[in-house]
Amino acid sequence: MPYFLYDVPLKVLAASFVLIAIAVMFISLRLLKPLVRRLAGPDSDDFNESVRTATTGFSLFYGLLLGLLTVAAYQNNAHVKEAILNEATTLSALYSDMTSYPEPIRSDMQGMLRDYVLFTVDKDWPAHRRGEFLNGGFNRANAMRQRLAKFDPATDSERILHGQVMGAFGTFTAARQQRLTGVITTIPAVLWYAVLVGAAIHLLLLVMLHMPPRRQFVLGTINASFLGVVLFVIVALDNPLRGESGLSPAPLQLLWQRVMVWDERPPPG
Repeated sequence: MPYFLYDVPLKVLAASFVLIAIAVMFISLRLLKPLVRRLAGPDSDDFNESVRTATTGFSLFYGLLLGLLTVAAYQNNAHVKEAILNEATTLSALYSDMTSYPEPIRSDMQGMLRDYVLFTVDKDWPAHRRGEFLNGGFNRANAMRQRLAKFDPATDSERILHGQVMGAFGTFTAARQQRLTGVITTIPAVLWYAVLVGAAIHLLLLVMLHMPPRRQFVLGTINASFLGVVLFVIVALDNPLRGESGLSPAPLQLLWQRVMVWDERPPPG
């Protein structure tokens, strides 16, 4: 699916899909209806029955394809959303664990964690909306890993705590990587070709039915509108982080507002 669609406002995109589907159906009625009448002949009952038989089999397979793609797009979206939540949760735990570390690593790590969260929300997320990710997040995560690696625990309790923190940092890294895959997660182009060709065949079969034009237009509008809505939903869910419908950094924003922002304030005079 062309990426420029994700730059279109969500409401405009939804309306566009519905209107385009209706327009294609209307144009097909105007151009193909006379040809269909010639093919059907004076007695159209047998022709209509043949079209209904073909439509039944096609609708089954095409509906199954749309259903599977919708579920797949939703699952991809849910996996990235879970990764964002896990990243924020792990960062919160790391930030809290740093209070048990001695200085100067405590202040260093908490400052680096705050910087990472701000960079991710203010810089990385706008890049995600454009289908990109920046190197700054990787550089910050790597700097935190190196700072933790330099710490030499002096007591047994510090060794236990440091082992737990390093394990939590690995969980954070995995969640961050899973979140970044949401930038490039998408339905393969070959499946989109099947969906678009199937939509054209669906409207064609509807146009081929021999019935009064006004009734056919009403039924065609209903079918085309629903088809446009389904295609819009798949497109909106296809790229979990891209465009207006992309997932928000709400868990990271909540972490900053509820936990980290207080440490940014200067002590009272």
